[in-house]
Amino acid sequence: MNSASSAFAIQRSLNDIEQEFDVIIIGGGITGISVAREAASRGLKTILLERGDFGSGTSAATTKYIHGGIRYLEQYDVAVVRESLRERRILALGAPHLVEQTRFIMPAWRWSKPPTALIGAGVLLYDTLAFDRNLHAPDSLRIPHPRWLSRSKLLAAVPWLDQSGLQGGFAYHDTLNVHPERLLLAYAKSAAAAGAVLLNHTRVTGFVSTSSDRLRIEGVAVTDVLSGRDYAITGKVVVNAAGPWIDKVLATLGKGTGVGVDRSKGVHILTRPLGGPGRVADAVFARAQSGRHVIVSPWMGKSFIGPTDTPIVGDESGVVVDPDDVTLILDTVNSTMAPTELKLTTDDVEMTTVGVRPLIRETTDDDGATQDEGTYSASRAHELYHHADHGVDNLWSIGGGKWTTGRATAEEMVDELFSNELKGVRSRPFDSRGAAAGGTFAWAEDAEPFITDAAMAMNEHGIPLHIGEHIARLYGTEWVRLDAIVQQNPDSAQQLSPNCNDIEAQVIFAVTDEGARTLSDIVDRRLVIGTIGSVSRELLERVAFIAGPLLAWDEATANEAVRREFDRRTVIATHWRTPVGGSSR
Repeated sequence: MNSASSAFAIQRSLNDIEQEFDVIIIGGGITGISVAREAASRGLKTILLERGDFGSGTSAATTKYIHGGIRYLEQYDVAVVRESLRERRILALGAPHLVEQTRFIMPAWRWSKPPTALIGAGVLLYDTLAFDRNLHAPDSLRIPHPRWLSRSKLLAAVPWLDQSGLQGGFAYHDTLNVHPERLLLAYAKSAAAAGAVLLNHTRVTGFVSTSSDRLRIEGVAVTDVLSGRDYAITGKVVVNAAGPWIDKVLATLGKGTGVGVDRSKGVHILTRPLGGPGRVADAVFARAQSGRHVIVSPWMGKSFIGPTDTPIVGDESGVVVDPDDVTLILDTVNSTMAPTELKLTTDDVEMTTVGVRPLIRETTDDDGATQDEGTYSASRAHELYHHADHGVDNLWSIGGGKWTTGRATAEEMVDELFSNELKGVRSRPFDSRGAAAGGTFAWAEDAEPFITDAAMAMNEHGIPLHIGEHIARLYGTEWVRLDAIVQQNPDSAQQLSPNCNDIEAQVIFAVTDEGARTLSDIVDRRLVIGTIGSVSRELLERVAFIAGPLLAWDEATANEAVRREFDRRTVIATHWRTPVGGSSR
């Protein structure tokens, strides 16, 4: 195997943590990764600490769209929609190989709430707010104006819809984030290439501080989850980007900071394709008469449906998919289907995802407690908290926000650091609005010619064209590294499963160049195979056989890793498939 790493390699090493950093970032979701990329690219000595794996929480459990959030217009959140539409374009131009423009259809029935005319006004406003949607965009990323579809044209496109009272529908476009895990990694690699130290499986257990009349943060105490060893990392300023858990991180301070977080559970399900296999389907904004809605998206030959949006109450430590979550999605989408259509049941659900959204706590009563207004209507805006206002120096927290606006949030955050704690620290120019993600073939250019050329080059070394295209779409310019692994070890070109185009070389690359340290890191967030259905024990054993020697696992360690990962996945699947009271749908 070629020992040379790619230019964007993430090397998980604790050897460099003894230096003083300019900025320490807590949290490796899209917000934290974006801050690391922005900070390191502008010349700051940066370290990011993530207790699990990069993007293993909310950032990997999305609806798989970079979007403006058309439904936020119902809450008159125009500023968030406008910012999101601007960022939708920026993210797409920065990684054309990882996104696709997708047509959304919003059906309108006579009973629709909002009524059809108001839905049309919202779609028109959405289009108006996206006035710069095609700036610098190549043909493959250009977005047309929305249009009205007659009842007959709508049913031709979405034949499974309930026809009773159906008037037609509005068609508009948003950007499919095909593999959110890979796009997040692309931005993480940009941060690493700029000099950031990125450590996954590193839990922040507290702050290093001095106190008098004020609390002065000088760093963080961490535990390497993999070895159990404890470390102290020093830095000039700490950014708490722990998403839904920013308040849990702040609780270790032992004093109030004025930050409150409401948490919302978002569940998605992966099912057989509605409308039948092989259909080139549109995404459908399916709103039931109950007022609930789900997005039914064509993805990897299947239907990806969700999300739920329910407040999390009680124990927040282990958020899982409950049977009621799956039932809610199934009931919602089934109520929008024609009576002649075969309704979805739990037997059609191949897998689930769950994420916890961080929502800004906007309203409180006289005692400082949250007034329950529900999470569906909560704003997706972000907020920067400077804790100097509460007697804590050198500490910021980022509240709220969404996947699409992570870059904008990071730019604002780093601007604030340079205006406050890092004022006078030398910086270098960097414009993230026009910078490609790590591995991108070319900023704002159609990726297809590059993908075709890469696939043909790999084919000369024995990699089938469809596998080469798969690799080029996932890794961009780093296909060269995968190709080199295959050249040195031809057996690594073997597919891991007939149901997926992933090959053994990707497992090697995940460990050597992408910081993967567990079986879940590999199959769920480096490869595609863990995101498209259940993963067998045999597949986990095969991955462990390949990755184990690279991770210095002996046979017993590898066997234990397989057992624990298979048991974890089994428990998750068994839980949501076990209806309350033992009944089945």
